[in-house]
Amino acid sequence: MPEPNNAKKLSYSNKEWMLPKPVPPAVKDALQEYPALIQQILYNRGYEDAASAEQFLHDEGEILDPYLLSDIPKAVERIEQAIQTHQKMVVYGDFDVDGITGTALLTQALLELGAEVQPYIPDRFAEGYGLNMDAMRNLAELGTQVLVTVDCGIRSSEEVRLAQELRMDVILTDHHLPGESTPPAIAVICQKKDDEIYPNFHIAGVGLAYKLVMALFQRVEKSREDIEKYLDLVALGTVADVVPLVGENRTFVKKGLEKIHEGKRPGLRALIAESGIASPAEVSAEHIGFRIGPRLNAAGRLDSAMLAWKLLTTSDADEAMVLAATLNNLNVERRGETESAYAIAIRDPNIQREKRIIFTVNPEFHEGIVGLVASKLCDEYYLPAIVGTNHNGLIRASCRSIPEFHITQALDRCADLLVQYGGHSMAAGLTVEKENLEALKENLSQIALETVDWESVTSKAWLDGEVQGTDVNGKIPNIMRALEAFEPTGEGNRKPLLFMRGLKVEEKRQVGTAKNHLKLKLRDGYVLWDAIAFRMGDVYDFLDSYVDVAFHYAVNDFNGGIQLVVRDMRPASD
Repeated sequence: MPEPNNAKKLSYSNKEWMLPKPVPPAVKDALQEYPALIQQILYNRGYEDAASAEQFLHDEGEILDPYLLSDIPKAVERIEQAIQTHQKMVVYGDFDVDGITGTALLTQALLELGAEVQPYIPDRFAEGYGLNMDAMRNLAELGTQVLVTVDCGIRSSEEVRLAQELRMDVILTDHHLPGESTPPAIAVICQKKDDEIYPNFHIAGVGLAYKLVMALFQRVEKSREDIEKYLDLVALGTVADVVPLVGENRTFVKKGLEKIHEGKRPGLRALIAESGIASPAEVSAEHIGFRIGPRLNAAGRLDSAMLAWKLLTTSDADEAMVLAATLNNLNVERRGETESAYAIAIRDPNIQREKRIIFTVNPEFHEGIVGLVASKLCDEYYLPAIVGTNHNGLIRASCRSIPEFHITQALDRCADLLVQYGGHSMAAGLTVEKENLEALKENLSQIALETVDWESVTSKAWLDGEVQGTDVNGKIPNIMRALEAFEPTGEGNRKPLLFMRGLKVEEKRQVGTAKNHLKLKLRDGYVLWDAIAFRMGDVYDFLDSYVDVAFHYAVNDFNGGIQLVVRDMRPASD
């Protein structure tokens, strides 16, 4: 298990480098129209013949029939009735990017169909995640007759039951894992229900909202263009929620990026500019994940998610600019809060890493950033991490995990200790009473020790192909164009990670306001590469003269030249 300082300085990282298997001769023959490096990457991803490779790289992909979801007909019928009889509807979303984009999509589409509809996103600090009893009562008092959820509700049986008692019909759309029983809504649109046959098991919440819109628009014979104009929102939520970018999800993002490139949504256009991206036409899935998504998320983390909803739905360019600047400022504040909390967390004397779960609770932590701190701890130590703070006599915490440990299933086994919980295999949220905190820690630790073979667990860097600068230097523009065909990349379709061995460190310097990045010049024979190693500034004094690097090719934003973006580095192997 990694220790925080010395091990990192000696090896630069704690990752095990997983080298790709050589491409068999038969596959080389089948993929001979592609360069050797591209053949290797295709083979790594399971594409061993020309037809499947061509389909993956260049086919537009299919968006599945919404009626493959069993409760879509019930939902469509009830919503159509509400529209025809002018009943008041509310779209109830979550405060992350997936929930915000799904709420924006569904409210705008329902307004387009003539519905009387309003959005509702709960306050993270006053209400917490998902449906809650007070919200059900308040919405009923306001005359709500149909409540449609986005990205929440699948474990809210009591809240749904109350809503029905208050004469609100509830339609659930939620991609999370259901509990033992399904809430008594009139329609439950969730691909993870036991009786579902929907092929895209990992569709995001915004994707399910889009499915509902597809079905509604098809019933009134809206054009394909009318339906697909909302795919920009689907792309944002799908990437930001870190669902696998394969199959339909990859198609959502490919088509959604095309809509983003058109620059028709004023709020998104303004946020792209605030994110330091040259134009909407330049936006990639990576930009969504690391620039746009965090700014949208910052609204719900530190203020109100409704700021992000307003940004995505406004038609006023001036309002969009003001809102985008507000989100950008919140994101700066969010980064500062996260770094401060992380610095406190790693010094927590109560953390017992030998119990295989990092668990830290501190009243100083801002509730909106505990998930980010948990992510950083999980990445640093490659262990499940749970970070919490005090809230009205309760502990609210966010959990981040590793592939070897399904955190939500572990929480299922501790349900009797929890007030509320829910999530995915690698991320979850929970609320626990203070008196049950120690018991929860012990139970989760025991589950982790029992269910995972920790001797075999390591953080891994999955390498896609070895390159030698002397062989590929003049071909880099062509290789970069070929690599672009693998986009959009993300979870489940990772960005190809290349590696070179034995590079000489000609120059090194720490850069960034906190000197936390490394700017390098690396020599491979007669080829001298510019390189940037983000968040590796602390190995400056320990850097060997020769190194192996795992990297992506990129265009330098400042001079337009090709640089290596170093993702991992180690002393040169023999």
